[in-house]
Amino acid sequence: MKRQYLIAILALLLPALVRGLWFYHGLPSTRPEISTPDYASFTRPQVAVSTPDLENVQELGGTVLIDGYHGNQFMLNEIDSFTNAIRLRGGTVETVTDSTALELQLKSASAFVTISPSVTFSPYEALLLKKFADRGGRILVFADATRISLYYDYISGNPIAYGDANAANSLLKQFDISINSDYLYNTKKNEGNFRNVLFDKFGKSELTFGLSEVALYGTRSVESTSGLVLLQGTSSTLSSSDDAHNPNAGGAVLSADGNVAAFGDFTFLSTPYNTYTDNATLIQNLADFALSSERTPSLTLFPYLFTQQTVQVYLAPDIEKTPEVVTALGSLQSAMSLLNLKVEFVDKLPSSGDTIIIGLFDSTDDFDVFLKRADVEINDQKIDTVTFGEVVKSGNGLVLFDAGKKGNTLVLLANTTEDAISLLGVMGYGTLDSCLMSDNVAVCSVGYSDYSSDAYSEDTYSDSSGTGDTTTTETVEPTPEAQPTPSG
Repeated sequence: MKRQYLIAILALLLPALVRGLWFYHGLPSTRPEISTPDYASFTRPQVAVSTPDLENVQELGGTVLIDGYHGNQFMLNEIDSFTNAIRLRGGTVETVTDSTALELQLKSASAFVTISPSVTFSPYEALLLKKFADRGGRILVFADATRISLYYDYISGNPIAYGDANAANSLLKQFDISINSDYLYNTKKNEGNFRNVLFDKFGKSELTFGLSEVALYGTRSVESTSGLVLLQGTSSTLSSSDDAHNPNAGGAVLSADGNVAAFGDFTFLSTPYNTYTDNATLIQNLADFALSSERTPSLTLFPYLFTQQTVQVYLAPDIEKTPEVVTALGSLQSAMSLLNLKVEFVDKLPSSGDTIIIGLFDSTDDFDVFLKRADVEINDQKIDTVTFGEVVKSGNGLVLFDAGKKGNTLVLLANTTEDAISLLGVMGYGTLDSCLMSDNVAVCSVGYSDYSSDAYSEDTYSDSSGTGDTTTTETVEPTPEAQPTPSG
């Protein structure tokens, strides 16, 4: 019995004894000192900080629209460095919160900016922005590999992560630019982390002027077959999708027409990353890019046609200032004031400056120069236009737009004073959607036509009697109707 107890005690103590002998290295005072790294000597690599010249900034003005209705995954305070640079140049920043207002807001905008969208652009929105870029507007698209949206499968309930590449590409594809669903990394040279990629090779552009090194943080790769790669990584900059280097892709791309730029990251816009390397200079370049658009002026931008603070209004001598005309002119003045424009009524036809001319078709000799530039001729009963063909004068108003170096001119012509008042009313709506319109000519309905063709005074009939004359035109006298007599 004692032997069994002894075996049980040894079974309990033996493992602890063996473990102690195995790991025991003597008394604490005699143990050898374990070698550890000298943590106190470690220092984090300090990235270079640049300070751009903010004293000699050019006053540009303009309006930059920030997309706010495509599930954009950012906060406005994250891009303060960018919006502050815009305001420093006299520009304004507006947020677009409704797709129905996009068309009107684009008419007065210099640039449209969308940041990490998660909702795709509709074909209609993409078309509006394509037309905006075609007439000189600027578009900036920023993605970010660290921003994702979580959706849940209806059946399994499992979360599904969606990035911003697909939503951004729904806009960018029409400009031959694509953002890839990956992230770039560099394990050899980076800004403290393999996903903080440094770029020191740049495509020649106003956006890369003055740059020597830029850091992007969690950037997707961007590519284009016809555009320019703005930020090109070294051969050790690889894509997470295939762990390979693509020389035709980089951190940013500029479209072939120079009006659309796409960046795979927007973290460099936020604090403190906006001060690292030459990021601050890049942000200043982005503000210049957004506000330096050269939009081609045309009637499609109505009512944003004028560039000066004062618009001169000239009323042709054949239009008297009746109470009805005065009311119409007052409405025009109010409409201009809503656009922050001052109206100045003048007695002589201006030779320079932004101008609105109001006249009648009978006085076209005074405005012949504008008609010739627009390829429009006014005849006795018709208006002959290149774009719309012949249009009846009666009941229609004519709008001509002439963009000049000394100012833009809008000419409003109608058949009568009453039609001219109605045409001014159309202008007051702030849109020409109800008019036939080209870039410099519009024809608007302003009332009822009293036009009649002489062709309808004759009856035309076909003679198929086989006598040889196939068609005969005769003036037929109306046959008098029989009148009933008192006797019936």
